[in-house]
Amino acid sequence: MMTRVLTSRFGAFGAAIVLALTAAALVVVYLQNHDSSLKSSSGEATVLVATRTIPQFTPGNQVVDGKMFREDTVSADALADGAITDPDTLKGLVARNDVYPGEQLTTNQFQKSDTTSVAVKLQPNQRAIAFPVDPASGLIGQLQAGDHVDVVATFDVLPLGPNGIPLTGAQAIPLTRTIVSNALVLTAPQPVATGSASAGDSSHGPSLTLAIDTDQVNSVLFAQEKGSVWFAMRPPGSSQEVGTRIVDVDAVLRGVSQARVNVLRLTGANR
Repeated sequence: MMTRVLTSRFGAFGAAIVLALTAAALVVVYLQNHDSSLKSSSGEATVLVATRTIPQFTPGNQVVDGKMFREDTVSADALADGAITDPDTLKGLVARNDVYPGEQLTTNQFQKSDTTSVAVKLQPNQRAIAFPVDPASGLIGQLQAGDHVDVVATFDVLPLGPNGIPLTGAQAIPLTRTIVSNALVLTAPQPVATGSASAGDSSHGPSLTLAIDTDQVNSVLFAQEKGSVWFAMRPPGSSQEVGTRIVDVDAVLRGVSQARVNVLRLTGANR
């Protein structure tokens, strides 16, 4: 009888200890969660801070692409009203006024762009050039604004004499080369029913508008005027470059990536 009583008392004591430990663990977990909650609600926040002057009307896309800001961590009491924490928020907006270095970027400093001008999509070192296209060369119905393309041009080049002047009576040699890689599509024509108009169509037919770097503008305009221009659509993101080697019919038939040296020399393409 005595043994049974002692056993019951030890069992109850053990159960009490287990319950006490469990309660203590729950209290610790609660305090940790409570502390985390306090930190998230009244602790630090990550904001975007301008690293250079952002002029009025600067597109948000340029602010992001040009990395005109840095990410900083500030305390809750230093957080500006409407502070922007995600760079994607800036896309589709323009600067309402000048934003100066050291200022937090806020929703009050930017507004939705009401313009459809392609100029807001250009970088300072770019120009917009429109190309008249047909359904094949311009990938009509397949391209849209925001895509990227390579620009490929073909010229009929006359062989040159020793003095660098085209040979009289010589037959032109067609040569093809990629003249621009990874150009941004600003506007693209879309297929439409016969007799109706389409965005991206000019008075002379459909056109494709690209953002071209300033050091390539003259070459592109020359190719558009004197050669045949085609466009090759690139996959999204990073991709392998086509290269800028010059090819002729001989290189195509031989399955190589460049015309023979004597052809390049004869046409002046290796100069």
